[in-house]
Amino acid sequence: MAVRQIERAVILEPEDIEAMHRPFVNKGNSDPVVRAFREALRASTPGWLAALDTESKTVSRSRLDELLSAIGHRRDLVGALPDGEVKTEALDQLTSLDELITEMLAQLDGTTSGAGSL
Repeated sequence: MAVRQIERAVILEPEDIEAMHRPFVNKGNSDPVVRAFREALRASTPGWLAALDTESKTVSRSRLDELLSAIGHRRDLVGALPDGEVKTEALDQLTSLDELITEMLAQLDGTTSGAGSL
């Protein structure tokens, strides 16, 4: 016995088709979503970090805390990327930095409480 298939469909108006296309149009660098994502990435970087170099050999606890916060924000943004090498590498770098900062904070806590030294 043959199986009959019944299809139900919506007849689209030109405005419907335009509404379906609009959110998916890629405008490249001028796309507001791309610009907003780029600005969010920039905003996740502490302003003082660019001036940190081999001459600046100290960083305060508050700045380490700020970096941890920035890592979390950046991780959220990177999480929106499709799975792949770029996303994996970026998340790995953030995880490594998180571990380093956490270790530094633990050392600071040990030093400031008198329980250890750097």
